[in-house]
Amino acid sequence: MNHFPARVAALLVLQGTALGFGIATFPASTAQAQVLADGMGMTVDAMKDIVVARLAECETHGKADPDAVIVRDANGELSMGRLQFQARTVIAYTKETEARLIDSSEARRIALDGDRSAKLAKTIIFEKDGVGHWHYCARKLGLYQEVNAIRQMR
Repeated sequence: MNHFPARVAALLVLQGTALGFGIATFPASTAQAQVLADGMGMTVDAMKDIVVARLAECETHGKADPDAVIVRDANGELSMGRLQFQARTVIAYTKETEARLIDSSEARRIALDGDRSAKLAKTIIFEKDGVGHWHYCARKLGLYQEVNAIRQMR
């Protein structure tokens, strides 16, 4: 189920991203996009939270307890939690973003904690590398364009 908020759809149209609905688009400035978001009562941070929540729903296929989902990924590593983090990814980004070292046990705890993994994903997506780590769901949900539009609204 795709919960693509009308506000974000309007933002993407404003940003000039075709959504496949046959809507005419036009270029707009970041300031205009921010005014649109503000006028609808949605903060940029709320838009980011929606992206992460939609991504998590896709990654876990809507499982009842998404934080408990653990699967062996194509590379043979375990992917854990609602955002399907691998321990080495959590270790690397924690070192990069928080300047601290953690072991694989702590990485697993972060990956399996919905709030902590969402915070890490939000940092990765909007401050670092985008949604490429979640390519299948990002493509399926159209998140590449959505994230780029939100990133421009800083």
